[in-house]
Amino acid sequence: MTSGRVVALVLGALAIAPSACPAAAVERNADHRPRGWTVAVELCSRCHVVGREPQAGGRIGPDFTTIAAMSSTTGLALNVFLQSHRQWMPSIRLDRDEMDAVIDYILSLKPEGTTTP
Repeated sequence: MTSGRVVALVLGALAIAPSACPAAAVERNADHRPRGWTVAVELCSRCHVVGREPQAGGRIGPDFTTIAAMSSTTGLALNVFLQSHRQWMPSIRLDRDEMDAVIDYILSLKPEGTTTP
């Protein structure tokens, strides 16, 4: 196979699967954050502080900034957590887009200088 053909195959694969391209993933994350905040406010704010600012009221669960600051909080960990049954939390079914958006939003709350694998 010639190098030109290999390049064409790689470019074709990237066109078909834009999420494989790191630039596309960053753009998707930025677009998902406002949607993630909206979903989190609608579904999670009864028990969690969703944004960076504390809110008045009796909250049961940890605030999202605390969750984001944990070293164990990664996209994969949040994905598994959100799909697992938890006795102490209501079972809320999120579709794939909602889940990705909430995960992107939570990861955006990580303290500056913290990287996410």
